[in-house]
Amino acid sequence: MKVCIDPGHGMSNRQMGRYDPGATHVENGFEFQEAAIALRYGLALKDVLREQQVEVFMTRDDATDHAPVGSRAGMAKAAGCTVFVSLHLNDFDDDSANGLEVCFRDSDDRLLAQKLQDALVKVTKMRDRKIKQRTDLAVLKFSGTAVLIELGFIANDNDRAKLVNAQMRDAVVRTIARVVTAHAEGG
Repeated sequence: MKVCIDPGHGMSNRQMGRYDPGATHVENGFEFQEAAIALRYGLALKDVLREQQVEVFMTRDDATDHAPVGSRAGMAKAAGCTVFVSLHLNDFDDDSANGLEVCFRDSDDRLLAQKLQDALVKVTKMRDRKIKQRTDLAVLKFSGTAVLIELGFIANDNDRAKLVNAQMRDAVVRTIARVVTAHAEGG
């Protein structure tokens, strides 16, 4: 098993040479960026998987890596990945929107999405927004098992507080690693 970790957004995501911060939220003069938070989760997940002797490929390791969204699935395939995990944060006009959801492409990915949803809701105590089938997302066009995790809402105070908490990040990435590896082993 080789896992592709895709921290959403970043450099050249939508337009070559331009940084895409993804969803943003300003609180007390500080701007929170989806791309930066997703990258922290991605790097932490990489460390946990490598501790478990799992091979990892990152679509981006920092804010300067050029990673167009349309090429990420192909990059993962070329790197020999069998599982693709994309990390994102949700946003909505109403700051009361909250919770966690896992998106998947087809029936082959549904089971992993449900396992991740159940385990992450349990560990985060966030609202269960259920799994969602999305055939329109470029990153889910990976030719293997693929999921996109919306870790919470960046503009929601409670979700954001959990998302930027180091202990919660550790618990979340350990949960993702456990579920992904168990699923790949048929568990």
